[in-house]
Amino acid sequence: MPAVRGARRSGRSQHAEHPRTRRGKAVPPPSMSAMPRLAQIKLNGGISGDDVKVSGRSLMLALTGVVFFAGAGIAGAAWLGSSLFDVREAFARASDAAAANVGFAIDDVQVAALDDSPEITAERAAEVRALIVPEGRQSILALDPLEVKARVESLDWVANVRVRRLWPNDVLVEVQRRREFARWQEDGEISVIDGNGERLLAERAADHDGLPLVVGVGAGPASPPLLSALEHLPEVRERLRALVRVGDRRWNVELTSGTTVALPEAQPERALAQLEDLQNEHALLDRPLAQIDMRVPNRVAIRVHPVLAGGLRPLLGGA
Repeated sequence: MPAVRGARRSGRSQHAEHPRTRRGKAVPPPSMSAMPRLAQIKLNGGISGDDVKVSGRSLMLALTGVVFFAGAGIAGAAWLGSSLFDVREAFARASDAAAANVGFAIDDVQVAALDDSPEITAERAAEVRALIVPEGRQSILALDPLEVKARVESLDWVANVRVRRLWPNDVLVEVQRRREFARWQEDGEISVIDGNGERLLAERAADHDGLPLVVGVGAGPASPPLLSALEHLPEVRERLRALVRVGDRRWNVELTSGTTVALPEAQPERALAQLEDLQNEHALLDRPLAQIDMRVPNRVAIRVHPVLAGGLRPLLGGA
C-alpha cells in the first residue's frame, strides 16, 4: 500500500509539472536552449550585466575591424582611380536627378539684356546658356545663382550679370555687355577695347570700323578719359581719325583732313574742349592746317599747310 500511495503521489507530482490539455495529453515545458534570445531576455526580466559585458580585447578587435574596413575602402577607391569627392558627386547627381524627376527640371534658360545694355545676339545667348547648368545637372535646385553669375562674367564681353530662378522650371539671366568703345592699334595689330581700355577678344576689329582708333604702346588703357571727353565734343569727334599716344605720356589727335593736333601732357581733355570751341567760333578745323600745337597752356600755335584736301585754300579769318 505505501508503494501504491508513493506511486500515486509521484503521479500527482508529474501531473502538476505537466498540465494536461483538453484532450488529456501533457504539454512539455519549453526548453530554454530552444527559445529565441529575445524571449529568454524577457523571461529573465531584462538584460543582465552578463549580457552587456564587453571585454577590452573585444572592443579592440571591433575598433581594429572598423579601421581596417575604412582603410580598405579608401585604398580601393584610390586603386580604382576614384576619391571620396567622387562619392559625394555621385550622391549629388542622384539627388539632382530625383529633383528633376519630380518636376524641378530646367525647361528654359532666358537670356536678356540688362538695363540699357546693347542687344544680346543669338550667338552670345548660346555662349551664356552653355555656362548655366553644370555638366551632369538637370534640376533648378542644383543651380546656384552666384556660381552662375561668376561663370557668365568670365566671358570677356560681359560686364555684369543678374541671375534669377523662375520657379519651378525656368532661369532668367540678364547680361550687361561690355560696350565696344574704340579700336586699339599696337605693334601692327588692331583689337577692340571697351570703355576701360581693355581688349574685347571676342570682337573683330573689322566689324567695328566706325569706332575711334587709338594708336601706340599703352594707348588702350590710357584712352578712356579722352574717349569719354569726345562723347561731348561732336565737332572734334566727327573729324577724328585717330588718337596717337606719344612716348606713353601725351596724345596727338589725327584729323581726317590730315591736320595733327598736339595736346598737352596735363589735362588733354580741357585742350579738346578748347578745340571744340575754336571750331564752333572760327571753323578752325575746316582750314588747310598742317598742325595745331596746344602743348603750351593758353596758347595755340598753327602751322599752315600749302596743299590740303585737294588744293590751295586761303586761310580765312584769324585763329
